[in-house]
Amino acid sequence: MSDPVQEAQITELIESPDTIEIVRDQIAALLSLELQNQYQMAVVAAVPRPQDYNIKVYVENSRPYDIGTEQISLINILLPKVTAPLSNPRIGKQKEQATFYVDCAADGNASGNFRDDKSATFRAWKIMRLVRRIIMSEQYAYLGLRGTVSSRTITTMESGTPGNQVALAVTVIRSTLVVDFVEGAIEWPSVILEGIDYDVNAETGQVIAKPSLKDRVMGLDNKEEDQNVTSIGN
Repeated sequence: MSDPVQEAQITELIESPDTIEIVRDQIAALLSLELQNQYQMAVVAAVPRPQDYNIKVYVENSRPYDIGTEQISLINILLPKVTAPLSNPRIGKQKEQATFYVDCAADGNASGNFRDDKSATFRAWKIMRLVRRIIMSEQYAYLGLRGTVSSRTITTMESGTPGNQVALAVTVIRSTLVVDFVEGAIEWPSVILEGIDYDVNAETGQVIAKPSLKDRVMGLDNKEEDQNVTSIGN
């Protein structure tokens, strides 16, 4: 019979985020960074609707559509499930798999024209197009966390409408993103993961990636006025 535990055995404060939290925020940060860059390139290329690339990114926002009179053009990252195989060792690092929902939402034509449902759907799928191509690009095979993330795959994409929808049509395209990664254990020394620097709005959960010095020199400087551009779609 083992001796009973007489005092606490963990001597360090559990304060740092788990790896899965870092992976979730990294997905949002890399999407924010790349979409800022896409918007700048669209402006320089003088495409007909550069504002379609100005898309806000949120994390775990249960009501991202409640943004007042703003045109809806957003991405919301949700983490509903993490699983681990029973074959994992009882101590040390653990292989785990996370299922993320990446929701791409857009509303219809705010001018009051008919077929706003079609407009919303076309715009939402355009946002999903950007999300899929960024996440599944070779540059992000490990989501920028090589050595921690081993694979990422978008398994499904499905169209729907939010339950709180009102007068204006809103379409949400939900993709399921499966990520395999390694989670640390408390007895292992903490390792700081080199992710993308970003800010998070504590009230809304909006994630805004901070451009690097090189990006700022090249013109990607995350100006506030760029964040307020809206899109109507067609």
